[in-house]
Amino acid sequence: MYFLAINGKTLPVPSYYRVDNDDIDSTDSKRSDETGTMHRRRLRKGVRTCEVKWILDGTAAMGLHTDLSEPLLSVSLLDPAAAGYEECEMYAKNLTSVFYQQQNASETKSWWEISCTLVEY
Repeated sequence: MYFLAINGKTLPVPSYYRVDNDDIDSTDSKRSDETGTMHRRRLRKGVRTCEVKWILDGTAAMGLHTDLSEPLLSVSLLDPAAAGYEECEMYAKNLTSVFYQQQNASETKSWWEISCTLVEY
């Protein structure tokens, strides 16, 4: 079992993993001022996003950054709503590195929290 694979490569087990399915609405979707009724025009349903975090040593963090930096990612993700794996094309949004813990005064052996949101095209 794995949580995420990108471009055929299985990624490390994340410390946090959340999958959402959202709709994209038109900019003219809004509530009526007079009745408070929602007038909605859905452009696309079920757009997947995956918020994910890892705690990795410096060497693995550097490799993960490389894996996530491509503009188009072929992703296989474990989606609980689908009760299995889903294949989709995504990009990494808000790729962030946070220093977590120092080990032996070494960047490669110290620990980092890497996080991003994967967004379906």
